[in-house]
Amino acid sequence: MKRKMFFFLASFALILIAACSHTEHGEEQAILNVKIETKSPIDVNKATEISCLVTYGNEKVDDADEVKFEIWKQGSEKHEMLQAKNKGNGKYAVTKTFTEAGTYSIVAHVTARNMHNMPKTDIVVGNPSASATEHDQHDHSSDDVMIMLMKQSYEANKQAELVAHVTHDNTPLVGTDVHFEIWKGKGKHEFIKATEKGKGEYETTTTFKEKGTYVVKVHVETKDLHEHQVEQVTVQ
Repeated sequence: MKRKMFFFLASFALILIAACSHTEHGEEQAILNVKIETKSPIDVNKATEISCLVTYGNEKVDDADEVKFEIWKQGSEKHEMLQAKNKGNGKYAVTKTFTEAGTYSIVAHVTARNMHNMPKTDIVVGNPSASATEHDQHDHSSDDVMIMLMKQSYEANKQAELVAHVTHDNTPLVGTDVHFEIWKGKGKHEFIKATEKGKGEYETTTTFKEKGTYVVKVHVETKDLHEHQVEQVTVQ
């Protein structure tokens, strides 16, 4: 009798463990997914909606912390960052009028559910010549490197953590050199080397000496490229 009871309890325990493992495994499968939705080609000088669908597992995310679209014409160093509007049902969108023909890159910067995703797509505006398109793609072969400084709250004279996510071809860029360049107004520029804490995640700490707006420039260097992203942070 005792032996049967032992096997019964052991079997029940194994069932519980398996159930817990299945639940944990299921939770791990939920990821933040972002799909950019826009037509191509786009007409010049015509207001066009650019949107993305944000989901977490099977759930449509209507409470994302931040959704922005970064847009630039290939061959140009000018990047435009547009704040998206929440349209409901997981959709976030901006309206953009392109005034020049060419090939453009669009990156959706989405932060939600303590995760970040920034897919990239290219679109054609108007009817650019083949030679111009080839020239743009040749000159900006490293445009597929994306750098995102995570938004946080900062207070003067308190240790602050700076975290940047770096991807290449939508894949975390690992084993590279990342530096943070920090300055305020016409003040001295401070350079701090970052440490890789996770795949494509680089971080360091600093202390902002006073309140105000600071510029943070994230430098990413490998043997074949040197990319950077400039952001502004407010220190309370």
